[in-house]
Amino acid sequence: MLKLHVANSLDRIGIVFHFQNQVERLLSWRKSSHTFSFLFIYSFICLDPNLLVVLPITVILLFIMVPAFAARHPPPPSMSTSSTTPYYSYQGPALAPAKTIKPASETSKDFFRNMRDLQNVMADFSDVHDATVSLFAPITNFSNEKLSSIIFLVLTITAALLFLTAHLLPWRFILLLGGNAAVLSNHPGLQEFLQNLLGDSSGAVKADLQAERAEKKKTLDMYGLSMQSNPSAAVSLLDSLADISLDSYPEEREVEIFEIQNRSLAPYSESEWDHFIFSPVPYDPLSPSRIAGDRPRGCRFFEDVQPPPGWAWKTKKWKLDLDCREWVVERMITGVGFEIPGAGPEGSMANEEIGGWVWDLPSQSASRDEDAVATALGYQDYGSSSKPASIQEKKKTQKGKQKSSSRDWEEQGHSGFNGMGEWRRRRWVRVVQRASVSSETDKEKPSNQGKT
Repeated sequence: MLKLHVANSLDRIGIVFHFQNQVERLLSWRKSSHTFSFLFIYSFICLDPNLLVVLPITVILLFIMVPAFAARHPPPPSMSTSSTTPYYSYQGPALAPAKTIKPASETSKDFFRNMRDLQNVMADFSDVHDATVSLFAPITNFSNEKLSSIIFLVLTITAALLFLTAHLLPWRFILLLGGNAAVLSNHPGLQEFLQNLLGDSSGAVKADLQAERAEKKKTLDMYGLSMQSNPSAAVSLLDSLADISLDSYPEEREVEIFEIQNRSLAPYSESEWDHFIFSPVPYDPLSPSRIAGDRPRGCRFFEDVQPPPGWAWKTKKWKLDLDCREWVVERMITGVGFEIPGAGPEGSMANEEIGGWVWDLPSQSASRDEDAVATALGYQDYGSSSKPASIQEKKKTQKGKQKSSSRDWEEQGHSGFNGMGEWRRRRWVRVVQRASVSSETDKEKPSNQGKT
């Protein structure tokens, strides 16, 4: 398919290369009369842009239809007339068939000529592309941040000024002078004249500059000042004037990781908490992975936790977030309980553990199963059922139920194992900063990453 399209393009692309050759001849002053005619037309259009509407119609009439009519009415042979200049017969029927543009065959000279021109155009495009990239990439891709920042500021100020003053500029005369100057600069005679003029003036300018530098140095030496002859001093002066204060402090963020522990809820089993994993998500009761029945994902040890891509650790150690209420409320996590930050050591759930834990509340079905087991085994609170409660106590219990039902989490200064579910977690935080380019190319480790 590609070969077919390329062959069809080479058959018909000759007119494009013919137009390109004509434009090159026009701008390179092969025929001065044609180039001057083009400059006159361009100047008239610059002075009166309304003529631009007439230009396409004129091109169709003069360059397409008139040659086609002349091809159908050719002049008579020069031997049959006494005149030295051929003349066209506009009367009578057409004497020649109409010319049509036909695709060139794959064995013709035009086909191979088109192939050659296409290769030349592709090579020219590659050269122009490479030259453009080498010229504009270093000043626009912020490889040199100071230079790119200066250009960015200059372009921003220029755009703001043109936005306000563009309607005040004489664009017609600017285009008129600019276009004529660009075409005239390609004239061979003018180029030779300018080269000779620059060659003659360069020697005089150098002599004058040396004389001025010598005089300035003398005057400065008279006042006790010394002047460096090395031009690098001027370059350093320009650099100091164009110096831009860039923000050298990298961006900082705080990442978090959740330490998740698990315990068994099976009857007659040890209810000890076991470290399970470090995960970037809290694995709360309503998390998608928890609802789907998936186990939490992460890494087993703190050393395996890596910063996010493009970031590096700033602090050396992780910090425990004891204010668990803040991130629970911020994430709108339900079905959990957590410690009060100001609880004493006697109120902590485990004396050897540091606080900050957020545990799952036991489900209603589990509590009903525990009551059923206790009833079957004969363990029941008969004292509470033997004495009827008073009306005020019932109202208090109803108010307490309403308050507890208005929120889906609990604050407790102490809680036993019976008031906890299967999972608990606490939050660790650490500060990271943007990594430089050299640090991003370091060897990557396949490990878990903290969440910003």
